[in-house]
Amino acid sequence: MEGCSNDEKYKIFLVDDDSYSLDLIEMMITSDDSEKYDIRKFTNSPDALSKIIIEKPDVVVLDINMPIMNGFEICQTIKSRPETKNIIVVFVTSYNSEYAKYDSIIRYKADYYISKPFSREMLVNFIKMIKMAKKGYVPVNRNAAVASLI
Repeated sequence: MEGCSNDEKYKIFLVDDDSYSLDLIEMMITSDDSEKYDIRKFTNSPDALSKIIIEKPDVVVLDINMPIMNGFEICQTIKSRPETKNIIVVFVTSYNSEYAKYDSIIRYKADYYISKPFSREMLVNFIKMIKMAKKGYVPVNRNAAVASLI
């Protein structure tokens, strides 16, 4: 896939209470010189949710375990609102259990679930795939994610 033109940027919000994790994920995503991203980072979950509702990013990369509001609550709020339900929510978490994955996708309606640790290449390719799907180049098949849990 060709890169975006200079004026077209894909908006990605990163939400995690650990600023080191946010910086690492940002560096991984921006290491891909062929794409342009507008990345915003949030360590405060209520602040992140209010900005998500107002600005409607293309993707929200979200940790599950956070104080005040956890990732499940944020995802549930995003997916329950008509104006934000189509925002792609990706959980990136150290919870590596089938139950957490099942809960994330089935109960809270997250679009994707990535367990830590993961490689830079995997994350970059994953973001590219989501971007292509949102532009209509690749069909989004949420049923495949659901089927993998059954």
